[in-house]
Amino acid sequence: MLDGLPGVYLLGASRFVAYKRLDLVIAAGEAAGLPVVLAGSGPEEARLRECAERASVPVTFVHRPSDAMLFALLQHAVAFIFPAVEDFGIIPVEAMACGTPVVANVLGGAPESIAAPLGGAVVESFSTDELARAISAVADLDRLRIAEQARRFSVARFDAELRRWLDGEAIGSIVDESGRRDVAT
Repeated sequence: MLDGLPGVYLLGASRFVAYKRLDLVIAAGEAAGLPVVLAGSGPEEARLRECAERASVPVTFVHRPSDAMLFALLQHAVAFIFPAVEDFGIIPVEAMACGTPVVANVLGGAPESIAAPLGGAVVESFSTDELARAISAVADLDRLRIAEQARRFSVARFDAELRRWLDGEAIGSIVDESGRRDVAT
């Protein structure tokens, strides 16, 4: 399934659109001296291919990977690079569920889900030095502990906490029509 891809690589995966900033994944590969794999498709593909041609490291494109292929890419990557600024971003959590550390932008919601250094690292400037340090720091993280970090976002935990919250509401207080607060029994 991964035939033809480098043995070690940094991964960027998403729709190829400008705000995803996938050119910074290529910059991360150059900073760390590691090949890059970009998975996805979209209107920025030509520009990204131009960046790849100028890069000092090999850059491989995987066009529209299947779910199984994306899972395999995530599992085998040294790190998943997530430079986008999003309020959450599900793919960093998916990467961590595969045991893959994430290097993400300090802006947006990714730092909360990563909880550095448990699931990866966050960077402010995406400078060469900062990227190299972050990638070096996450490369040796325990992949089983990273996967544990991702379990905070599991369906089972969501269901359990929702049930706990609903049960708490059932025994909480109720306000009647007059505005008087009564304790439910």
